[in-house]
Amino acid sequence: MTISATQVTQMCTFGGTLMGDTVAVETYSGESAYGPIYAASANVTCNIDSTRRLVRNSEGMEVVSELTLHVASADEAKFTPESRVTIATRISTVLAVSPKAFKGQVVYVEVACS
Repeated sequence: MTISATQVTQMCTFGGTLMGDTVAVETYSGESAYGPIYAASANVTCNIDSTRRLVRNSEGMEVVSELTLHVASADEAKFTPESRVTIATRISTVLAVSPKAFKGQVVYVEVACS
């Protein structure tokens, strides 16, 4: 069975409709003399999984992730390591970002947070 690029695009669009949660993300931009610098907060639609699991962070160390976000591939650039993610009143930090591809095209992005 072969799947065309059009079908992959349709699957991406369908997956986006299943994402019913919204988080606010402040993209990490770097450090200043006064601490970390973040971009303005942006709301992103995603699917939240609150399962605790062991992941590797951007430095290759094993760390515990308290939640995982499944995000549309269009929003991948907003989730850099050390970015802040706010869900209701809970603030988490992005530990790792992992694009998930199918037939060479990124379908969604898995974001592990503390």
